[in-house]
Amino acid sequence: MVLSYYLLKYPYSLMWGMQRLLGRGDYYAAYCGDVMDYHIMEPVLKYLPELKIISKNKKIQNFLAALGVKSTRLPTFPRGVLMCRLAGHKFPADGMKKIGMRHGPFHFKALSDKANYNIFDHFIFTSEHEAELAAKAGIINGEGIGYPKLDKAFDGKISTCFLDNLSAQLGLSPEKRTLLFTATWEGSQMSAIDKWFDRLTELKDDYNLLVSLHPWTGESYREKVKNTAGVHYIESYDTTPYIMLADICIGDTSSMLGECCALDKPMITFRMNNAGRMVDYVIEMLERISVRIERFEEISGAIASCDARAEEMSRERETANELMFSNLDGSAGKKVADFIRAKWGI
Repeated sequence: MVLSYYLLKYPYSLMWGMQRLLGRGDYYAAYCGDVMDYHIMEPVLKYLPELKIISKNKKIQNFLAALGVKSTRLPTFPRGVLMCRLAGHKFPADGMKKIGMRHGPFHFKALSDKANYNIFDHFIFTSEHEAELAAKAGIINGEGIGYPKLDKAFDGKISTCFLDNLSAQLGLSPEKRTLLFTATWEGSQMSAIDKWFDRLTELKDDYNLLVSLHPWTGESYREKVKNTAGVHYIESYDTTPYIMLADICIGDTSSMLGECCALDKPMITFRMNNAGRMVDYVIEMLERISVRIERFEEISGAIASCDARAEEMSRERETANELMFSNLDGSAGKKVADFIRAKWGI
């Protein structure tokens, strides 16, 4: 548990208790530590319109306001709070009802300290299998329900017409296949961005190129990618339509690969030796669901392998999806919302 939890716990709990005595704070809320949080929770929040939105700071509040979302700022003292990050320490009152949900699909890195999860009354994982893995790691409050962020890919909200229009806006050539490059944060020691960020021009004549980077990626990498001719850098937090446009996804250990798998996209992944928090069962899964490479020069051959092994690897992705996700049918957001209503009695 972070130090701020212990520093804030008693003064915050006192204020929270006073709010209860005075009959104030009789509301439930969703906490956004980043604008991305809202995009992840929105498929749940649309079924919970009574939840107030809490922003981490003025910057996040302004970003949300630009989206037409009204929010308040910390400190606040709700009866209960929903969040999609391990930030329960910001609401340290013991009596407050807290529900957490996954920030990304499954976990492509080792789960963090169990205390960061067990501070919640319930923590929603993307599948029953993930909840079982969490239980083995000492996380006692897991519920495997699904990954609402992907609902729009399965409920018809992202139509063929929408994708055609997006492709036209990006200027993607229908004569070329589309490659989507993604990378996790380089500070995790699990990123392959150094292997390709400055070599994309070698592919631009033969392929449409899309790139999505972790929000914490260093500006030197980001600016290089943005300024590369023929590359479409994805600014949007909503990456789902771009994954759907891609013919092949190329990554490292980013959890975005889970979304690519859910959408049955052929994948090429760089092997990362001695990668920080990588776990054996994720490495084994990547060996089955993607073509594995060591160097940028192997990409062309890997694309040919994706084509040659298309049916085999699609079956492997289907098997992996059964482990990583529950309810890949557009219903996860409503099921999570129903679970929250039942637990909070709202």
